[in-house]
Amino acid sequence: MIIRTLLPTARSLAARLTARKPGPLWAGASVGGAQRHDSAIDPMRPRVEIPVCELDPASKDAARLRARGQFLARQDDWEQLAAEIRSADASRALTAGLQSQAVLMCEGARQDITEAIAEGVERGDPLSVQAAVASLEPLLAEMPGCPVIAYIVAMAHVDAARAWKGTALTGDLPPQRHEAYARHMAAAARLNDLFDPFEHETPLWAMVRCAVLEVDPQPHARVADDFEDLIDLDPGNPHHLVQFGWALRPIRFGSWEMLDAQARRTALRTADVWGVGGYTWVYLGALAEDQGAFRRLDADLFVEGLHDILARHPSQATVNRMAALMAYRVDGQADVGGARQRIANCFGWVVQDYLRELHPLIWAESPARPNTSCNDTVDVARLGQTRALATLSEFFAPALDAGRRLVFAPDGMRMVKGG
Repeated sequence: MIIRTLLPTARSLAARLTARKPGPLWAGASVGGAQRHDSAIDPMRPRVEIPVCELDPASKDAARLRARGQFLARQDDWEQLAAEIRSADASRALTAGLQSQAVLMCEGARQDITEAIAEGVERGDPLSVQAAVASLEPLLAEMPGCPVIAYIVAMAHVDAARAWKGTALTGDLPPQRHEAYARHMAAAARLNDLFDPFEHETPLWAMVRCAVLEVDPQPHARVADDFEDLIDLDPGNPHHLVQFGWALRPIRFGSWEMLDAQARRTALRTADVWGVGGYTWVYLGALAEDQGAFRRLDADLFVEGLHDILARHPSQATVNRMAALMAYRVDGQADVGGARQRIANCFGWVVQDYLRELHPLIWAESPARPNTSCNDTVDVARLGQTRALATLSEFFAPALDAGRRLVFAPDGMRMVKGG
């Protein structure tokens, strides 16, 4: 296996970045306690054999951290909860899947509230939603100097606002939903100036500033500065870079020209962490929702950044996520030799050079999909496994049609002749 390690000098990196360029359901094995679906075994030998890890370490970490946050909140042990979250926030601790441990604990802490919000929105009952969020607000008076508690309250308001908004544009909301959305987003915005993220050394509070951008009078003027602050505080967390790209789309607070300029700028500022990968992460955020981002994308730089990301973080959680991104987010009709085709073809080397086991929960996700509850794990895992195997079978169809099998092992993928 050959892995390109791309560590350009500062001069060459700066020059590049400132340039302006326009199958069967059974996978053959299980790992990590994964369940094997014997009822789905094809009577013939499977063409794709790969270990399946239905609940991978990254997902286990995320579930454990959310459960810890929920447990301490239910015990009303907010001081202990705040201390543990503050520690994770200060150390910028990430899971194996590169998720913020502090954010996951905060999600768990407000999970009961979030579920109450979802139920109230489904019933069209804004008063019950307000009551659910208001149940947290006394904590602000009890712990007025704690940015963690304020973050949990502010993001509960953001959760409520986003639940009322759903996937619609703000201007398309019915009056009742728009009023409820605006009320909760305004409440979160009022909390925005309680703490300075740099003074308190907390990425959490920088996330609040980015979350309430959409109700700022001039979000286009603030989006770059607010996300740069967040990324400067926590450059190793790719979620911030992806969200930056999402926010820079023309339908949000930017333009395609602004997206490309900020992607290059972000790559320069995070080069010590990601190499050129900052460019790729930012563009992935835009491509997740809008294929128009291909208008400005530099395919060579994107692919170089993808190599850099996987060279630095070759965990199977990251590899599965990148493979799934190539398969589902970079889809559509590709021009021969165009940027879309060049990036879609990355699927082949990502799989061949890095993929060793299948993480179905990652493949089951989509950009708009909410976090999966534990009760949905089995069904979602089956869905993700089916998607992944179908994608692998389609991409390697010529070899499979010629009678070969794809076999994934700890030392890599190989094509085996015959049955």
